[in-house]
Amino acid sequence: MHQIQLELMLTALSTGGLSLEEVWLDYCALGGRRTEAHVERFLQADPGRQDADEDLGDLDRDILAHAINEMFWDRDLPSCVPYILDSMGGVRTTDSPTISAAAAWLLTDEEAETERLRSLTASGLLASGPAPVLDALVSEARDAFEVSSAGVSLIGADHRFLKASVGPLRQLLPRRETFCSEVVRSSAPLVLPDTLGDEQFRHHPLVTGKPSLRFYAAYPLRGPGGWNIGTFCILDQYPHRFSAGDRRALHGFADRAQREVRRHPHDDGRAPGIDVGEL
Repeated sequence: MHQIQLELMLTALSTGGLSLEEVWLDYCALGGRRTEAHVERFLQADPGRQDADEDLGDLDRDILAHAINEMFWDRDLPSCVPYILDSMGGVRTTDSPTISAAAAWLLTDEEAETERLRSLTASGLLASGPAPVLDALVSEARDAFEVSSAGVSLIGADHRFLKASVGPLRQLLPRRETFCSEVVRSSAPLVLPDTLGDEQFRHHPLVTGKPSLRFYAAYPLRGPGGWNIGTFCILDQYPHRFSAGDRRALHGFADRAQREVRRHPHDDGRAPGIDVGEL
């Protein structure tokens, strides 16, 4: 898979006429940490004889692959550079969940997480291109709640990836550094009117460092089998009062996002998703 991925990267760069500089800049914007010179050495190495000093780790390879894919999607061109780590850095899964989330109590935590990642992969959301409906939805939500940011996040094994977003949000974050991971874990909405007033989150790196979040609200989104695969969230650098009416309005946005997730084609349809309204 590593050799195939590199060969398809080189083919995409050649056929798409992409420059190393623009690919590297997109790679950095998605969270890549290697220098432009390192990425250049990686791409110029012989695919069949990759030297250890020239290689990238699996996560950086996948971030680079996603940067190339996104550049093709922005040009309305097909691109199929594959990923090494399904679900953005974790367990490779190629089939739909084998058990419904309603029976999660029968599983160990590790088994439940494997099923959840199967649901995320089966949703098809990670492997597809832009989602115009979700893009429009997060923009509408940002304006409706007068916040700086809104997004549809997908929670992989180790990272949070934004399927759609508006505002100053990083595309890729370690899962442990996100609020959305808590929503997925608890399977319940989370509203933080002022993060500094919450004992659990006041010392969170997203609060104490950039982007200095003071407000967060989210509902979970579910994939095939009813497993929590991500969130619909709104965020701001200022605290907000959040009334019962605001909660209902956010629930409505999440429900619309959930319907779009359910309409998204997935692997075999054996385990259909459910609406946020059924929470």
